[in-house]
Amino acid sequence: MSVAELELIRARWRRTLETMALDTTRRPDFGTGSLSQRVAAKTARAVILPADPELDAVRFDDGWWNWLEEHKFVEVDGRALRLGERAHPTAHAAVLAREYGGDHPWNSYFAVHRSGAVELELGDLGGWEREDHKGNRVRQFNLISIIAYVWGTASVAERLVERAGVGGPFHLTVALVNTGGALLGNVAEGWAEPHSFGNHVGGCADEHLLWHWELPKLPAGDHLRELALSVGDRLEDAWGVRQRRYMANGGELQGSFDHRRVAE
Repeated sequence: MSVAELELIRARWRRTLETMALDTTRRPDFGTGSLSQRVAAKTARAVILPADPELDAVRFDDGWWNWLEEHKFVEVDGRALRLGERAHPTAHAAVLAREYGGDHPWNSYFAVHRSGAVELELGDLGGWEREDHKGNRVRQFNLISIIAYVWGTASVAERLVERAGVGGPFHLTVALVNTGGALLGNVAEGWAEPHSFGNHVGGCADEHLLWHWELPKLPAGDHLRELALSVGDRLEDAWGVRQRRYMANGGELQGSFDHRRVAE
C-alpha cells in the first residue's frame, strides 16, 4: 500500500470519528456522538473501523440477525461475556443493547454498522458515579471490565471480516469520558481497590482519554490478547501506575489476567 493510499484511508477514519465525536478530546461533546447518545451513563467506548467506514457492506437480513444473535456471548480468556441482550436495528447499525425496554436509556451496547465498523459503549459496565458518605461525587472506571469488553469486541470484529467481507487495514479507538479526578478500580486479586488500605493511587490528571491503534489486520489468539492488554497498559499509565493490576497478584490466577472480576 502506498503512502497516498494510506492517507486516503486515514482521511476516511478521521471523518467517521468526527461524526462520532471521537476525533479529539478538545471538543465539548467528546465521546457523546452516534449511538452513545442513547446511553444514560457514558464511560468507556471502543470503535473498530475498516479501511472504508463509509461503505455499505453489511445487509441486515434474516441471516444477519441470526449471526448477531449467535454472538451475544463471546469468549474472553476462557470466560463467556455477554455483549448485549436485545437485538434491534437503528438507522445505521444493528445493535445488541442492555436495556430495560420502552423509552428507557440503554445501559450499554455493542453495535455493527452497515460499513462493517464495530462499536461498543460500556455504560455502567465501564464505571460508575455516586456520592460518598460525605456527599462528594466519586467517579470510578473499571479497569478489568474495560479490557475484557474491548477484547470481546475485537474478537467479534475479527469474525465479522469473513462474514461481511470488510477489508483492512483497521483502526481501533478507545475513549474514556470525564476521567478528570476519577479513580481507577476493578483491579485483580491481590491489589487494593480505591479507598481501601494499600491503594494510594489518586485521580486521573486528564479530563478525557483517547487512544488510537492502526492495525494491518484484526488480531486473533495471542495477538488479540496482547492488543487487549495494551489497552490496560495505557489505562494504568494514565493513572500514573507502573504495576499491571489487571494481572492477579495472588491466588490461583497469579500472574494471569483476572477475568473473574469482569462486571456483568
